[in-house]
Amino acid sequence: MFWGEWEPESTADKIDNPIDHGPGFIYKPYYVVPKSYDGLQNTDPFVFGKHFHYTWCQQRTKKGATQLRYLKEGSVILFGSCEDKNAFVLDTVFVVDHWIDHRRTDYQAVLAEAISQEYQEVTIFPGYQEPRTERKSCVPADLQETWRLYFGVSHEKPLEGMYSFFPCQLYEAKSKGFARPRISLPGRITDNLNEGRKYRDKNHPEQLNLGTMKLLWEKVAKEVKKRGLALGVYAKMPART
Repeated sequence: MFWGEWEPESTADKIDNPIDHGPGFIYKPYYVVPKSYDGLQNTDPFVFGKHFHYTWCQQRTKKGATQLRYLKEGSVILFGSCEDKNAFVLDTVFVVDHWIDHRRTDYQAVLAEAISQEYQEVTIFPGYQEPRTERKSCVPADLQETWRLYFGVSHEKPLEGMYSFFPCQLYEAKSKGFARPRISLPGRITDNLNEGRKYRDKNHPEQLNLGTMKLLWEKVAKEVKKRGLALGVYAKMPART
């Protein structure tokens, strides 16, 4: 079991007497191919199947592209939420391996052989086929705006010992799940924002070197394990119906 984003369909089992900061339901994801993607949300990051992927959220703001649009190999992204208005809780650790740039006019050609059908239908198609008049922070609108599809470093081929993972635990009958681990990295995470984001814009693209990234990754991994959680590196692709 793990905490993660999933926008399409799922079944849900209610948890009786949930633990403090724990989940209210256990979800089992699947998806139905829609007749139209207009108005649908995309799943980002996407941790199912062979590769972790990330491509939309926070790469652009009203002022233009952010540093998230220009990350280099070995960059580490912590996905999570702000809890109690003062703590960052972790969902996913994403280590950048390689990437492909894409835009509305060419995404089908440049991504066709690189990603799964499921990822296209759950994340890419909803992102590009939103109504352009309803611009949202995580959805592209302009024809010429480019976006970067990042592929996560895998456990099978780690980078300097780092790999992408999500905190998880084994499922047991009547399980109440677990509270997401709180992570504190002063100067690296802004604890009181909804996304807990900390980045610079493209005009100030300073990024940490690989050695420093590894030290931060190890600190986060250690904190997850200290909470009695495992480092999940693969999630089975939800069924397509």
